Amino acid sequence: MLTGTAAFGPQYQFIYENDTHAPGSVDRMLFERMIKLDAQSQGYLYSDYTNLTMGYVPGSRPALEKIVRRRNTPEKILRFVRKKVVEPCNTSAYELIFGGTEEDIIARSTYWCTNLARVACVLLQVAGYPARVLVTGNTNFPYCGHQVVEVCIDGKWRVADANAGVVYPHSAWEIHNNPALIDCQHGNDIFFSTGEQYQSVGIVNYHVNDAHTYSYETSGVNDYCRAILQQSGQKWAGGLRWIHGEDNI
Repeated sequence: MLTGTAAFGPQYQFIYENDTHAPGSVDRMLFERMIKLDAQSQGYLYSDYTNLTMGYVPGSRPALEKIVRRRNTPEKILRFVRKKVVEPCNTSAYELIFGGTEEDIIARSTYWCTNLARVACVLLQVAGYPARVLVTGNTNFPYCGHQVVEVCIDGKWRVADANAGVVYPHSAWEIHNNPALIDCQHGNDIFFSTGEQYQSVGIVNYHVNDAHTYSYETSGVNDYCRAILQQSGQKWAGGLRWIHGEDNI
């Protein structure tokens, strides 16, 4: 099985190892621990990898419990994340804070998918649903990454996208093999990602009960990410391309 930051190849390994989150922080650790979803790993990832019975310890995250008390379905939880965390954020990407606890992220709001995936993952677990983080990317192109969640509902894994605020009826494996499954379910909303984003998928367990084992240090945008954001802001004048020499690795 392909694992860790190298799972998607050397170019994307360079991306993950230069990520704007603080070195050693929880978000970096999730990149380092992910398993690439492919024909060799899918049997394990959809059977023994994620413990479906490991329950949340009641009372350990009261602020999150308060949120899910009135939003006790995956659909309501994902809509909450979009309405209360994504949409209120009008901060420039250059001024965003990255990382922190899920409570911190909810309080400050963000549209950065890496942090949103963690928020959705733990809220789903607090509500009683097994959930894990998905790192996805259209690795045929530079810098085409996204993070979402996979949640187990009535014994079936389903992709949940916190940026979009939706739960799809399909697993990451199903979308990976048939991208049109999600392309046909939405319109031109800017928060939705296309099925092509699931060309490469990494799955990593992130459990709310293990928070004490992670660092939740925050950071600002680093120079590596700042340069990519600047090119994006210029609508990739000259064409989408690697700008840090990743194509020469």
